[in-house]
Amino acid sequence: MSTNRTVRFQTVFKVVTLNPNAVALSTITRMGHVTMKHIKAFAFGLLLASQLIYSDSVLSATGTLILRDKDNAICSIYVPGPGQTAEYNFFISPPCPGWSDRTRTIQLAEIPSATIIFLADSGGCEKYTTSTWFEFRTTKKQTSTSIIQTEYLTGYHIQQIIEPGLQLIDRYIYDPNFRDKLSCVKITTSRTPPSP
Repeated sequence: MSTNRTVRFQTVFKVVTLNPNAVALSTITRMGHVTMKHIKAFAFGLLLASQLIYSDSVLSATGTLILRDKDNAICSIYVPGPGQTAEYNFFISPPCPGWSDRTRTIQLAEIPSATIIFLADSGGCEKYTTSTWFEFRTTKKQTSTSIIQTEYLTGYHIQQIIEPGLQLIDRYIYDPNFRDKLSCVKITTSRTPPSP
């Protein structure tokens, strides 16, 4: 047995448009009647939409690693195509020159499964050096995470799941303070399976 409640409402919607020829901010006011079912559907839609917002970063079709500094400035690193490796040294390499010892948080957005992400506090993305480094693997088809503080990465153990879809597979900790220390990122994607 369902009850159909009607609620009288007045809402003001703010609409922001990115079209430079249009008005940047407009207000729409509407009076009307709506059922509780419509309110629940609207609230659920907003909840889902909030999970898709990656605050000012541009997303890539192959996935994006989003870095933020202490002021929430963003650097987006695009994941290479299947079977490729991309290495970014923040002392010299675009897209993040000048970001050495600046990254406060990381976030994964739609990164394919079996992608290896290597983070290091030295300019060379090499394992078994005298720097602190971490190696992660994505384990879901399209892995997206919340914002992860880099300073907490040293507290995870090898083979531990950081968030659903993201696993720490190897690490070396020279300096346990990894906050604002990231200097190099290397991303390796898995090969595409052969066509039948």
